[in-house]
This record gives sequence, C-alpha cells and structure tokens, in this order.
Amino acid sequence: MRWRLILRPYSESPENRYSRLFPPALPSLSSDVYCEALTELGSAMLDDDSRVCDDRPEILLDAGYTYFGQFVAHDVTKDVSSIEEASTRPPEELENLQTPRLDLDVSYGGGPSRCPELYESDGMRLKVGGSSPAAKAFDICVGKRGERVLADDRGAENLILRQMTSVFARLHNLAVKQFEQNWPNEVIIFERARQHMQRQFQYLVVHDYLRNVLEPSIYRKVFAVKKPRMRWNSFSIPIEFSAAAMRFGHAMVRPNYLFAFGQEMQLQNIFGRNGDLGYLNDQLKIEWGFFFQGAGPVSALTSRPIDTRLASGFHQLPQDLIGAPNAVCPHMREGGNFSQLPVRTLLRGAALRLACGQTAAAAFGEPVLTEEEIVSNPYNEVTNQGRILLQANLTVETPLWYYILKESEILQNGNTLGPTGSHLIAETIYAALLSDPGSYLNQSDKSPPVWKELGDERIYSLGELFRLAPLL
Repeated sequence: MRWRLILRPYSESPENRYSRLFPPALPSLSSDVYCEALTELGSAMLDDDSRVCDDRPEILLDAGYTYFGQFVAHDVTKDVSSIEEASTRPPEELENLQTPRLDLDVSYGGGPSRCPELYESDGMRLKVGGSSPAAKAFDICVGKRGERVLADDRGAENLILRQMTSVFARLHNLAVKQFEQNWPNEVIIFERARQHMQRQFQYLVVHDYLRNVLEPSIYRKVFAVKKPRMRWNSFSIPIEFSAAAMRFGHAMVRPNYLFAFGQEMQLQNIFGRNGDLGYLNDQLKIEWGFFFQGAGPVSALTSRPIDTRLASGFHQLPQDLIGAPNAVCPHMREGGNFSQLPVRTLLRGAALRLACGQTAAAAFGEPVLTEEEIVSNPYNEVTNQGRILLQANLTVETPLWYYILKESEILQNGNTLGPTGSHLIAETIYAALLSDPGSYLNQSDKSPPVWKELGDERIYSLGELFRLAPLL
C-alpha cells in the first residue's frame, strides 16, 4: 500500500539550484547548545574497533564502490556555499555548479568549445597522463607548471579518485577511436563518443552501483518496476540527497588500502594531496583488483560497513580539504573541531534545516526507528552516541545523515543502505535520468553500448571496466 502514495517535493527550483523534498526543520543552528550537541555527536562517530557484530552475515561491498559513489556524487552536485551561507539562504538560492544529470560533466566540463584546455588539439580526446616521458599513463593530465588539468578539481581529491577519473577519460578516448573511423567531422565524433560514454556510465550506476548499495526491494520497485514515488515538475538535486543521503559513502571509507602487493596506503596519505604537483610516481599506481572483484588476479578488499563510525582519518582532515574559515559554523568556539568531517556534515545539515530522519522515513511509509534502536547497540546497550542523542533530545528528531547511517547499521548490518537512504538515492537518480531526454533510461535499447575496440564487448559491471583499465 505504501508504494501507491505519490509524493511531491516541498519546493522545486531551476536545475542549477537545489530543491527541498520535505518541509524544513525549525531553525536551531543559532543555538550554541544545539551546535555543541552536534559537535559532540560528530566527535563520537569514530571507528574505534568497538563495533558489535551480531549473528547476521556481513557481506560488505568491494572497496572501489566507495570511490565510484564519490565520482557519481561529484557528477550531479557541487555546492561551494559556506555553512553560514547555507543557514541564511533557501536551497533555491544555492547554486549547483554541476548539471543534475548523469552526463559525465565532471569529466567533460563544458565540452571542447567551452573548455579547450581539457582536450587534445584534435578537439575530441581528453588530455590524460602518458603523453610525455615524465607522464604516467595511469594518471590524469598535468600541466606545464605541475597543475592538474581537470574539469572539476575534486577529481584529484584523493589518490583513488584521481586514478579512477583517469580511467574514465581514457575510456572516452577509446570511444573517440571507435567513432572516428566512420565519421569525418570532429564535432560529431566527439558527441557520439560522449553519448556512448554517458550511456555506459549510466548503465554502471544503475545496474551495478545502485543494485549493490540500495535495499533490494526499493531498488526493484524504482528501477525494475519503474514505480518511483516522487513526481517532479522541474527536477533539480534535493538537498536531502546532496547534504545527507549521498554522504553515506563516508562511512564506507577504510583506514587503509592496498594499492599493489606490499604497497599499503594509510588514509591520511591518500587524502590531502591537493598541493601535490606533477605526476604520481609508479609506487602509487593502483592494481584495481584490490578495489573491484574480477578486476585483477587478486581478491578485492571490502569497504567498511555503512554505520555511524567513521575512520579516524576523517576526524583530522588535512588543511586543504577544510576550506576557508567562514565554512565553519559561526557558533563553534575557538579551537573547535573544524577538521572533523562528521561534525561539519552534521552542522551543514542543521544549517540547511534538513528534515529529520523520522520525517523522511514516515514520508516514504517506512517504519520509524525506535528510540531504543537509535541509542543502542545490537545488545541493547546504550552507546556513547546514544547518550549524546538522549541528552540533546535528538531521538525523536534525529539528524537525517546520522539516521540514514544508523538505519543501515540496525536493519542491514551495514551491508546496504536502509529503506530511507535507499528511497532518497533511488528517487533522485531515477528522476535525474528520467529528466534527461538523452539518458539510457529514455532509450528503447537499455543494454550497455558495444565497444568495438575491445572486440565488440559490452561492459556490464565495474569489475569488468577496471579489469580493462590497463588496456585503455
């Protein structure tokens, strides 16, 4: 019965702004007490090896899904407003610097005519590493002064995403090679290659990434049965997606990774590399089999579970990821936890007046987590986070981001998102595809495209794509 209820966004906006799905919460960021409670809660969201596992199976995602999710998020949303700006302006006034479509704008920018610096002289191929003796084929392109050549500088936010960005650029160049044999016009060749890539990307997002991260029944209802709940007049990215739901991937980040045999990398050495100049050295080259099962002759590492404990590296973010001082809540005292990602995420959600998790769950017709579930571990013991929530009266109006993580922890053992997070992401991605006339969802043939340069192969999974990465 719950699936028959049609929902409308609380407020819509032009596509280059943000929308709001649910009524805004009451203003509370102006309260020092509330800010301090969120700061304490965020500080307590630490993976200290105290996770209590019950007898349910732990079937965690491959480590690479964490960073593919980051790549997807970057492709549809980029909000550079400070927390102070977010607290004083409605979402319809906050600019989204990305298109709200899965169109790989994060790689293409405005295309060769608007962003020629991203492209080779032929106006068709993206610049990538490997074009000079000092360059590395597995890396992005670097300019003469050592600067990164990217449509979106977030593509080099960490060493994993940086090399993943390079894989997609090289795959585009393979698409150009496929089409330039039959089309004499460079503009047409580029557009055919871009369309080819967009449909491949969209297929991987829906049929691999979302199939694995969403609660299965919700995935089937939205993407197989094609019965979403939200109805839009004018689609734009909801702030509940950008500032809460799609940030579930932060919980999946491991404290360490293997880049190759014997090459272990700690999280603090993977992030905070924005000041690096030049190409990556060979010791940093990723063997993708450690990130996606089937991508190499090794077993993939798993991500962390989706829960309310984040890797310790997120509690001391490097300076180049923190941003300007005005990005910090004005009510945080001198010496506050500016570098803690969980704190900043919770404060931004409060600044945007995101609806609480209970409101979102009820709107989608899902059972709301009880107070006992929110504050306790699987053995019904009140956790430190639970104590903070109780003292701050946040068990009835729980911050949306925290609620999504806790819901996964309680209902799915951290293996996939719970129902509320799944609804928010499924509805947003489906609407983004449906509102784009060129998306694969609006074509009669919804199969992945054929790659003639790879022997007429189709790429059905991320494991298959990254197995091919050394050949690109």
